[in-house]
Parts: sequence; C-alpha cells; structure tokens
Amino acid sequence: MPARTNENGHSTTTNGANGDLGQKTHNALCSVEEFTSQSYDYVIIGGGTSGLCVAARLTENPDVTVAVLEGGANRMDDANVSTPAMYPAMIGRKEYDWCFTSVPQVRILFCCLKRRALRFI
Repeated sequence: MPARTNENGHSTTTNGANGDLGQKTHNALCSVEEFTSQSYDYVIIGGGTSGLCVAARLTENPDVTVAVLEGGANRMDDANVSTPAMYPAMIGRKEYDWCFTSVPQVRILFCCLKRRALRFI
C-alpha cells in the first residue's frame, strides 16, 4: 500500500493484506502521550520480522487492537534500514547497533558477529 500521513504528519498504516482496504488508518509512529491514551488487546515488544508477523496475524480480526513497541530512533525513511542489502553496513555502528555483547553460548553451532546483538530499528 502507498504510504499515507495524517494531519500531524505521522505515517499511517493499515493491514491491507488481510482484508482492510484502507477504511481505517492508525499511526505507525506516535508520541508517548498518544500511545498511552489508548488501550490495546495486545502489546508486542519488538518490531522485527517475528513481532510484525504476529501483529499482522492478530489484526486479521478487525475487532482486535495491537500495539508494536520498538526501541531506537525513527528510521522509517532510512535507506540503510529499508534496503536488505544494507544490513551488513549497520553492524557495529552505534546509530543502528545496540553493540551489546554476550558470553559464548554452549551448544550453539553457529557463532557469528563476535557475539553481538544487532539493534533492529
């Protein structure tokens, strides 16, 4: 679906893949005040692939309200984030990567990224 904005200039989104053909719009980005002024049936922590997949599945029911919380700055218009091939360029850069490390994990076959956790934004 094409990107839309509301009267506040925030991006809006609908779950058009699941039968909502744009009759309803919801802020894809909102302030803390806007977020806390509403109630939700489900709050999903993390807007990565899995979190957004769960949110899309839940919103197939038009009576269900879902909020997705994601840490970090708004990078919705950042080509590094929206271009899959740019993923490696974000590793180790503090504006994209939380730069957390972990202890070596026992019984893990593939240890990569020097035990770093990438910040998904």
